[in-house]
Amino acid sequence: MGRSPMKQDYLKADRFRHAQTSLLCSALIMVLLLDTSCNSEEPPRAAYVPVEQLVPTYGRLVAVGNSPTPNQNGTGDLMGLFRDDQGTIWGIPLSIGADGTVLGCAPPRLRDAQVSGVVPADAVEIVGAANEPTGWRGGTGQLGLLVRDERETLRWHFVAPVAIKNGPLCWSQSEPVQILQHYRLVKADTQN
Repeated sequence: MGRSPMKQDYLKADRFRHAQTSLLCSALIMVLLLDTSCNSEEPPRAAYVPVEQLVPTYGRLVAVGNSPTPNQNGTGDLMGLFRDDQGTIWGIPLSIGADGTVLGCAPPRLRDAQVSGVVPADAVEIVGAANEPTGWRGGTGQLGLLVRDERETLRWHFVAPVAIKNGPLCWSQSEPVQILQHYRLVKADTQN
């Protein structure tokens, strides 16, 4: 038993409407993707300056480690930890200048950033820092601090970065070129 000509016409018209709608949606998505890719401007780059210029604002450099990156597809960049007079720990990307000078990159909005993590209250010093170890080259991208307490016990403590969204940002100095992370850490008993 065949379909009636009227029903066949209706089904053809319905398929045609669905095809039109699909084509229209696909075209709209393509236009949006092209517009986004053509108009995406990268944020301005903050300057790398000699570490001595950062010390008055961010304190003394107390530890250095590798800058954390997911999957160990790293940038080769370093992360410096600075402790200011109030005890805040600032994670600032470092680089080595052509003449061997240690340079740091602190975007202008870093001082206004929210606290990104805490250092345990019993930690008396940060011994070092590294990308969180996972047992294989697929790292987590988390920054691990090796801290020492009053009893000389060492332990790992992992912290999160703070997002700087406005103004000049720090970019990696090696491939793949990407925006680098920063940290603003306070002691657990001083966070309010």
